[in-house]
Amino acid sequence: MNEKETPAAASLPAAAEQHSFSASGREIIAAVLMYFAAYWYVGHLLFALDFFEHTQWLMLFTLLLAAVTELIHWNKPRSWESWIWLGCIVVIEAALTLGRGEVWGHTAKLFLHICFVWWVLSRSGVLLEGETGHLMLADVYFGYLIYPFKHFFLRIRCLLFGIKMLRPSKRKIKTEAVLRSLLAAAAAIGLFAAAFSLLASADIHFRRSMEQVLNLFTFRWERWDNFLAQFVFSLPVAAWLFGLIAGTGRENRAELNLKAQSTCKFVDSLRHVPTAVWIGLTAGFCALYAVFFILHAPYLLGAFTRNLPAGYSVARYARQGFFELCKVMAVNFTLLWLITRMGQKSIWESKFLKAACLLLLAESLVFAAIAASKLWLYIQCFGYTPLRLQSAWLICSLVFGCVCAIWSILRKEKTFRVWVIFS
Repeated sequence: MNEKETPAAASLPAAAEQHSFSASGREIIAAVLMYFAAYWYVGHLLFALDFFEHTQWLMLFTLLLAAVTELIHWNKPRSWESWIWLGCIVVIEAALTLGRGEVWGHTAKLFLHICFVWWVLSRSGVLLEGETGHLMLADVYFGYLIYPFKHFFLRIRCLLFGIKMLRPSKRKIKTEAVLRSLLAAAAAIGLFAAAFSLLASADIHFRRSMEQVLNLFTFRWERWDNFLAQFVFSLPVAAWLFGLIAGTGRENRAELNLKAQSTCKFVDSLRHVPTAVWIGLTAGFCALYAVFFILHAPYLLGAFTRNLPAGYSVARYARQGFFELCKVMAVNFTLLWLITRMGQKSIWESKFLKAACLLLLAESLVFAAIAASKLWLYIQCFGYTPLRLQSAWLICSLVFGCVCAIWSILRKEKTFRVWVIFS
């Protein structure tokens, strides 16, 4: 054999071994548990008409998924951020269990799913930046689509690998032994039926008790029809969940860093809008808000001065325009995001753009103050309710976002993750 061919020939078994699939014992156990979790989820939560009547199943489902996640990622270091998202899950579960989750309605289920997916991404360490950051939208894309569907068939592969490991490799089963075992089992079943019949005839109470037990095993198509439908629906649900939980454990950190770099390059490729254009657009927004403040100053300051406009009741004044002002702040955040992602120059490279963005954020704080005054007036007149707590949380989140953005512009520090975790 030629010496030059030896390394190539020797690398073939190594390559085959590298591409061969294997699963750990934890993955196999998690794959089995996922069947029960998905079955409960489909039967008691997915198609439930009243979500709040099944909080016990929701807690059981969440505990089982959390146990599966910890089982797979037990050896990985826990980031402090993962504790935040796990705490959010615990708070939502506790609120629903204690009957204090009605303030969000069925949206609480959406929040619970979002926090759980983000906890898995944080716990497994597959966030592109290693933490929640400016690539959050890319993490959402990978967390909800790429990882689960990339490893969609991982669960069945783990189960087949576990069955393969349990199967004896060299042990041969004789046909004669199998036939004799079947005959012995048939004879034993016949004798068992005879003994059962005699005991039932001897004692009527025993017969009635055993009839109730046998009814559980009696074939009824209605019951099995529901079971099969629920089981079939649970298969893709379990595959998606296991692909997310276990699939993230198979991701390579070096490959994730390359994905993060390519995502950053793609975002940088969007920087084609001249800075002068963004300055003009931002100045237009600032001028619009200034005109709004000047023309409607008495109306906007009514809650501060306790002098409401003519024809307005307290309830009408407090509720009118509250959420609209909050949405205007959301529009301003979107504008800032576009400026930072599509401008040819960064905010810090242009004094005029930096000043325009700071003015925009200052006006957003004025909007927040006006909305807060409306809410405070409403609470003073009509009292506190959990729904008004939800509105107060919204204002606090928006105000904190403005403060974080201002701090980031002035000090060139990353504050996005702090805002997300605070919210």
